[in-house]
Amino acid sequence: LQRVEKLWETIDQLYLEFAKRAAPFNNWMDGAMEDLQDMFIVHSIEEIQSLITAHDQFKATLPEADKERMATMGIHSEILKIAQTYGIKLSGINPYTNLSPQDISTKWDTVKHLVPLRDQMLQEEVARQQANERLRRQFAAQANIIGPWIQTKMEEISHVSVDIAGSLEEQMNSLKQYEQNIINYKSNIDKLEGDHQLSQESLIFDNKHTNYTMEHIRVGWEQLLTTIARTINEVENQILTRDAKGISQEQLNEFRASFNHFDRKRNGMMDPDDFRACLISMGYDLGEVEFARIMTLVDPNNTGVVTFQAFIDFMTRETAETDTAEQVMASFKILASDKNYITVDELRRELPPEQAEYCISRMTRYIGPDCPQGALDYISFSSALYGESDL
Repeated sequence: LQRVEKLWETIDQLYLEFAKRAAPFNNWMDGAMEDLQDMFIVHSIEEIQSLITAHDQFKATLPEADKERMATMGIHSEILKIAQTYGIKLSGINPYTNLSPQDISTKWDTVKHLVPLRDQMLQEEVARQQANERLRRQFAAQANIIGPWIQTKMEEISHVSVDIAGSLEEQMNSLKQYEQNIINYKSNIDKLEGDHQLSQESLIFDNKHTNYTMEHIRVGWEQLLTTIARTINEVENQILTRDAKGISQEQLNEFRASFNHFDRKRNGMMDPDDFRACLISMGYDLGEVEFARIMTLVDPNNTGVVTFQAFIDFMTRETAETDTAEQVMASFKILASDKNYITVDELRRELPPEQAEYCISRMTRYIGPDCPQGALDYISFSSALYGESDL
């Protein structure tokens, strides 16, 4: 009886030892299963490599864990061996734990099953991140060429538009070549759009290999198309203005040189202060009222800037007015036989009666040495006349 009691004490101690070792091992397996099934979201090769490193470190602990499992299961085997040897009937219940050897075995098998599945998931993610990295590099390689190309073309077109070395026709030919080059370059934009679409489908939203995004490229491309179209239109208008008003290429070059000098921001526009300085440098005597009137002509929409086309239109009108007044004076000088005054008789002799009487009634008396009685001042008349009559 004492021997049986001693055996039961031994079995009880083994039950307690099993419980002490099974509980923490069971907790470890619960944590391991949770980690092995943990969902992950990564965005780079570096991040997935970090997970793989952690998984490899976990796998390195498995041999030690297996030793602990075998030691724990060995305690249970010892209990069974004692019971079988001495014919002791066990109740099958460990009074110190609800964990059974079967629980331990089942969970261990689950852990061993989950490890290769985790390996597979991580390797699949590595492949995905490597593919994403290829897409990033592919997009960046193109974007890092296209972005600067667009900027360079913008600067070159701007330079052509302000160049005074050649004629307007030469500017137009150069701009048309740029336009054709831009049209031909469109295929590169389309290819980049395709790569961008692949990146979006792969949920790639960052790219450390380039500072350009597709949105940046699109905006730059649209600005380039707008700039070349606007610049061509401006040069076409300048050609039409030149031909319609009879302005020489030299005059246009002078206008362009003046504009370029006062275009301090080098953006093809002058602000009001620069425009005022430009006019003053060209000999204009500007009060506030007069300058405000001129600004309504060159900037009717109150944009706050004066474009080169508006500047050309204004200077063309000014030049045309000066030429017309001078032409009227020159005509009267011929009628007056090169004198600085004209007589009533000369007007009536050289002009139709109605025009002669119109001039006689409006010309003031000429004051000067050795001039005959009734001499008229055609110079002041011509200046006052321009803009009031087509005469």
